[in-house]
Amino acid sequence: MRSPLVITERGVECIARFVCPNRKISTTLDFIVDTGSGLSFIGYKDALQMGVEFDELGPYGRPVAGFGGAADARHLSDPCYVYVDFDKELHQVDLPEGVLVYRPSRKGSKRWKTEESVSLLGRDFEKASGLTLAINLSRGEAYLEK
Repeated sequence: MRSPLVITERGVECIARFVCPNRKISTTLDFIVDTGSGLSFIGYKDALQMGVEFDELGPYGRPVAGFGGAADARHLSDPCYVYVDFDKELHQVDLPEGVLVYRPSRKGSKRWKTEESVSLLGRDFEKASGLTLAINLSRGEAYLEK
């Protein structure tokens, strides 16, 4: 069984349900599947829309940086779940250690740059899911496979 993904200029996108029961969060997010990231992240804009108070989250002890530059990261340590749709059958992926929430740098600006944040599914998601990521750029196809 396959769950289709979308190839865009931002990367390979996966629309999935994100649930954090302890915080009463259940929402659909547009994630970028990022095989270069060891961890999954919720972007600042998505966190704000879910009602997550960034400054109240616990610190993440290491700096977070990528191609987009440095970011301030906090740990949403509650168990979370991502549900991927396989033709109306949901596949649950447990993230028992939670996810990181990051806020992009506001360097050169007086406000946080919410429009630059994206939510990512990293290698922790890929490992926990048991799914295979397949990308065929010549055909314009990408999917997760059971």
